[in-house]
Amino acid sequence: MRDTKRWSMLVVLGAGLLALAGCGEEPYIATTQLSGANEVPPTSVPATTNGVATARLEGDKLTITGTFSGLQSNLQVAPNTESSAHVHQAAQGTNGPVVLNLTVTTSDQRNGSYTGTKNLSDEEKEAFKDGLFYVNVHTVNNPMGEIRGQLIPTQSKD
Repeated sequence: MRDTKRWSMLVVLGAGLLALAGCGEEPYIATTQLSGANEVPPTSVPATTNGVATARLEGDKLTITGTFSGLQSNLQVAPNTESSAHVHQAAQGTNGPVVLNLTVTTSDQRNGSYTGTKNLSDEEKEAFKDGLFYVNVHTVNNPMGEIRGQLIPTQSKD
């Protein structure tokens, strides 16, 4: 009888440990509105110029999706990069280096969408969790960025 209880306890304990091992960290999610007012320095684009970005950090993998519309000039590939939309690392109100080039899809150079993924280093993960990433869309008239949005993540419970 004693051995049966012991085995039962070990089975329950083992199942609990397996369940805990399967539980990963909950993802971090951030959604932001992109606007000219968020640029550093701010751009004077009409309120109809805007965008949205959603970021999801699951483990090491950061996934970004978003849209933009009403840009005042055509998209421009920013200097020393391969894209006209990027994720940068810096605090709100400051400019920082590109962390991720985003893939842009557009039919008219002023409205479209973007996506991108990257496996982040431990330092980049902490910077993202601390709200130090932002999305920036660059145009001919605003080569440093026409619209921008800071990504402030929260841990998801999904």
